[in-house]
Amino acid sequence: MNPQLQNMLMQDAIIVQQAIEMSNVLLGIDSANKYDVFAPTGHKLGSVAEIGRGAGGFIMRQLFNNARACKLQIFDIQGTEIGLIDKPFRFIFSEMAAVSGQQDAMVEIGRAKRVTLFNRNYTISVGGVPQFTIQSSLFQFRRFKFDVMRNGVLIASIVKKFEGFMKMAFTQADNFSIQFFDKNLTLEERYTLFATLFLIDYDVFEQMN
Repeated sequence: MNPQLQNMLMQDAIIVQQAIEMSNVLLGIDSANKYDVFAPTGHKLGSVAEIGRGAGGFIMRQLFNNARACKLQIFDIQGTEIGLIDKPFRFIFSEMAAVSGQQDAMVEIGRAKRVTLFNRNYTISVGGVPQFTIQSSLFQFRRFKFDVMRNGVLIASIVKKFEGFMKMAFTQADNFSIQFFDKNLTLEERYTLFATLFLIDYDVFEQMN
C-alpha cells in the first residue's frame, strides 16, 4: 500500500470537504464530485476526485444521479494518485470497493454494500470476509451519524459534520468525517471504511442535493 495512503488512513479521524460546483448550485447540473481530505488538526492530507469520463460521464450523471457507476481517485498533496475507489452501477443496494493497483489491474481490498431498502443498513467486507455493519434509520435530522459496529462493539463513526477539535474550521454542510475508535484496525480495514464514507455520501447525501 502506498505510504502516503497509509499516512492518510492512520489518522484518528479523516475529514472530507466536498467542493461546491457553481454549475450545480446555479443550474442544478450534477458535476463530477471533488473533495479535499484533512487530518483532525486541519492539515491537508490530499484530495479525492471522481473521474469525469467526458461527455458520456456527464450524461450518465444527469440521467442516473447517484445510481451511476464511477471511480474515485485518491491523491496525495502533490497530486500523485495513491488509491482508487470503485462504485458499480446500482439502482438499489449501492456499493463501493476500495481497490489497489491501477484502473486496468485493480485488486479489491474490501467492499461496503447497502443491504436494506427502507433503512440505511450496510455490510462491510474486507478480503471477502464480512467484518462490520452499519444500521441507521431513514429519519435522522440535522446531524447524520452512521456507527460502524463489529460484534456489537463500536469501531468507527461516519458523521455528516465534523465535531472534533477543528469544528469551527469545518462548518459547511458538505463536510463529513470518519473517526476511528479501534486502534487495532488494519490498514485494509481502514481503507475499506474510508471507501464506505464515500458510499454513504453518494447513497444518502447526493439524494438530498
